[in-house]
Amino acid sequence: MKKKTLFFFLRLIISVGLVGYFLISLSNQQGGIGEAFKKIYFAFSTASLKWLIAAALLRLVGFSLISLRWKFMLKAQDINTAFSRLFLYYFMAAFFNNLLPSTIGGDAIRVIESRKLTGKATTSLMVVIMERITGFIALMLIALTALIIRIPNGTNENRGIWLLLIVLFSAVVLAIGAAHPKIAPKIFHRVRKIIPKKTQSKLDDAYKILAVYYRRPFELICALLISIVFQFNMVVYYFLIAKALGQVPDFVDFMIKVPIMIVLLMTIPAVNGLGVRTASFRELMKFPSAYAISGEFIDLGMRIGYGILGGLAFLIYRRPGINKEKIPRDNS
Repeated sequence: MKKKTLFFFLRLIISVGLVGYFLISLSNQQGGIGEAFKKIYFAFSTASLKWLIAAALLRLVGFSLISLRWKFMLKAQDINTAFSRLFLYYFMAAFFNNLLPSTIGGDAIRVIESRKLTGKATTSLMVVIMERITGFIALMLIALTALIIRIPNGTNENRGIWLLLIVLFSAVVLAIGAAHPKIAPKIFHRVRKIIPKKTQSKLDDAYKILAVYYRRPFELICALLISIVFQFNMVVYYFLIAKALGQVPDFVDFMIKVPIMIVLLMTIPAVNGLGVRTASFRELMKFPSAYAISGEFIDLGMRIGYGILGGLAFLIYRRPGINKEKIPRDNS
């Protein structure tokens, strides 16, 4: 518990530090903290409502897409369940994302709830991990497509991003190759002697679950295609927030920068990504500080709004007497 408390405070310090840094920077530019808050209020209050509504609707579309992706990932494991139930689980996860100090904290809730579908915690965990991996690959493909579109311009501005993508793609290819049914058993055989027995059994179970996707590539390909649509949807979502704030960034540039921001939100230890968005809007998208901070809280506000709906769904779902769909358990 002490480690969790310390880690939470580390996240809190990073979030407060990032927001504080840009707020102080804006304060110095505007000649005082009062003027800085006036500038932020102006950016926030003049945001176009029509673009914000469109962005909010895209988040709802996003919930539908990732629920469908989850359905395909489960189907590969011979687990069939209603789309509506998976959609409900994602809404509940949105609520816990706002409570837990991480933008992926809701995944833990999905693993717990989906265990009712799979019958095994390992299966639930590996399916969620595979979902995340398809999402990560989709982000790289979107950024790579945008970089290829940029090639005729002959600029070296994105050289570092090219290098990062090459390294990440290489890592993904190696991981996919290592998990192949003909290769993974040989790797396990070599490392089995140095792995505790409890860990061995868990790794064996995890491998069996992953191997299913090699035997049933159709579901995995469908999940990847849905991930690409979903992540592109997120690019458009952030683009609409930018338009609402009166910023008119280049869309292709957003296809490069938004995937980076999403990866930063998943990896930097901050409370629900607070501060990371501000830094991304300011340093990656080159928004003025006031608009970067406003963009942060618009995005956070939408997340909280859907999180509240997810919390209500969770309370209703947990009420005694609610008839819950019975799903066959995973016997694999």
